[in-house]
Amino acid sequence: MKNPNLPRPSRKSQRGATLMIAMIFLVILTLVVVSSIKATNVNTRIVGNMQIQKEAQAAAQEGIETVISTDFTKLPTATSVSVDINDGGQAASTYVVSVAAPECTSVKPIKLSELDASNADDVPCYASGAAQNTGIEGAGPNGNSMCSNSNWDVNATATAPGVATTTTTTHQGIALRVALDAAC
Repeated sequence: MKNPNLPRPSRKSQRGATLMIAMIFLVILTLVVVSSIKATNVNTRIVGNMQIQKEAQAAAQEGIETVISTDFTKLPTATSVSVDINDGGQAASTYVVSVAAPECTSVKPIKLSELDASNADDVPCYASGAAQNTGIEGAGPNGNSMCSNSNWDVNATATAPGVATTTTTTHQGIALRVALDAAC
């Protein structure tokens, strides 16, 4: 039971204590909510930037694919390609891709011993029997076939629409079989 000798706290001294505690908790809760909102905004911006970067990489790759789907080895020239990343037909989704002139980095003759006569891709590398160089006899002491492997470097820079500072450069190495006398 209560000790009657102890002084009892007055009700006047307890007034406002509950209000003070409630105000402290309200301030703490407000700070937690504000920091959560800030973190969400920062994360949303990061995800948006990553999406733009990935779209720019995809647009650059599509620009490279457009160039290498042509016979670019005869006259390598720089090209500009517009890529609508989501086929929306809107300017906000169209990336401008600048594809530099493809550069031949090396060319190496294919040896006859490296060819497979049963492979349809290797057959043109053997000359026909009516040709001056049959690919087997009279091909010269070096043993080269009528084909060479050439290696090319193609790079593209994509610029995001409406964001002048966001550009992505993508390099693609390409190995291509060409005629033996093809220039690099």
